[in-house]
Amino acid sequence: MIGSTVNHPLFGRGQIIELRNAARESAVRFDNGIRAVVPVNLLSVLKSSGTPLPAPRPLIAPRVEAVRTQEQEDRLAARRTIEALRYGVVPHTRIRELSAGLKSERASLSRAFDAVGKTGGDVRVVLGEYGTGKSHFFELAAQEALERNFLVVTASLDVREVPPNRPQRIYNALLHNLRYPDTAETGTLTPLFERLLALPAYSELLTKLQGTIFGSALHNYSLMRNQPGESLNLLFDWLAGEKVYISAVRQAVAVKSKEFPIPALSMMTTSADQYCYLLSGWGWLAQQAGYAGIAVLLDESEHYSLLNVRGQERADNFFRGLMYTALAGHKGCKIKEEQLAHHTNAHAFRFTDRSQLLVMFAVTPSASTFDYRRWLNDDQIIALSAHLSESAANDLMIQLSALHRQAYGYEHRNDYADVASALRECLDGRLINLRQMIRLATEVYDLNYAHPDFAVSQAMTELRRGMLGR
Repeated sequence: MIGSTVNHPLFGRGQIIELRNAARESAVRFDNGIRAVVPVNLLSVLKSSGTPLPAPRPLIAPRVEAVRTQEQEDRLAARRTIEALRYGVVPHTRIRELSAGLKSERASLSRAFDAVGKTGGDVRVVLGEYGTGKSHFFELAAQEALERNFLVVTASLDVREVPPNRPQRIYNALLHNLRYPDTAETGTLTPLFERLLALPAYSELLTKLQGTIFGSALHNYSLMRNQPGESLNLLFDWLAGEKVYISAVRQAVAVKSKEFPIPALSMMTTSADQYCYLLSGWGWLAQQAGYAGIAVLLDESEHYSLLNVRGQERADNFFRGLMYTALAGHKGCKIKEEQLAHHTNAHAFRFTDRSQLLVMFAVTPSASTFDYRRWLNDDQIIALSAHLSESAANDLMIQLSALHRQAYGYEHRNDYADVASALRECLDGRLINLRQMIRLATEVYDLNYAHPDFAVSQAMTELRRGMLGR
């Protein structure tokens, strides 16, 4: 305690004047004139100070959060959007607002959603070079799927973390990114199970599912849901394709009988059939729970080109398996189950004959990728254009200009046409892509705001001179 008289084995008697390092060290002024910082465990107290230690003062006073008006909240949101646009990234909350020139693509997507309800399942391959907005379109598709009452699962393939030839890792990534249209919960099957348990015909459903992994999962969850803990977590980890000891799962579940089996989920690259079956079953259960089905979105499929020959064969089998699972109920399906390779312990690819899956792949045409054209019709391939029409470019620049004005609160200027025209010329000349177009437009509006005397027309003249040579 500060002020206490202490004794040090080397320096002798002294007085503590300061505590340091969480009171593990003390600054002591010794009677012999020496002042030193020493460990407190070397000091013996001769006389304790009666003065208690003062409470430490905060280095920084706590900030009082101001209550913002709706206008201030909107301006802050607009500024955050502009910050993202400076990197060519459109925030998820603005995807629909800042989607331009996608009329035919969205129409194809709408037909795919309709097909799931009418004929059962569909597939779309989204083609686009780097920077043309494949990931943007995927998020747009995810939001439209949620609006149409679909569950959405997404995975971004990566040759290290989520390689295309590893069905288990892809399935695990999909389940970790599970989204619902009616709840903010993500990455968990709990909301789906709760809706199934609330069905009036739940007992008939459980009887129908008996002997399947879905019946085991649902029945065990119904008995364990009121006792959350390690056992319930282990059940969900197993269902999500995590690496777990199957013996531990079998020990943890509430029901241990042959009527409700707990099968092991394979980690092998040849297990496409098991994971297609699981996705098919979750789609059927989603429909039973009142949802429209499941949208399965696989981004960055061009990582296929980085695999060796055997890896590409396994990825081919899984991708074709997903297509077959979604399209097998269609009369014109070009894939037969006999053409697909099964795992050692053969497993059906489909849980039911009618599919509730919409499967989408994002593919870069310039990369060596799987042979999707052999198995799909032309109307199932969505090719994203690297160009924008004049009206689409104008609409996009109007939206960006309005956002920038909202973010920084300046007067309206009718300058979007100059920006749209110049940037579209650069886009048509393949000097920039759509992502770079958005970045350049945002930078032009930034310059014009920071330097009001620097006209947009002047900026566009310099842009044409620098990029187009005129």
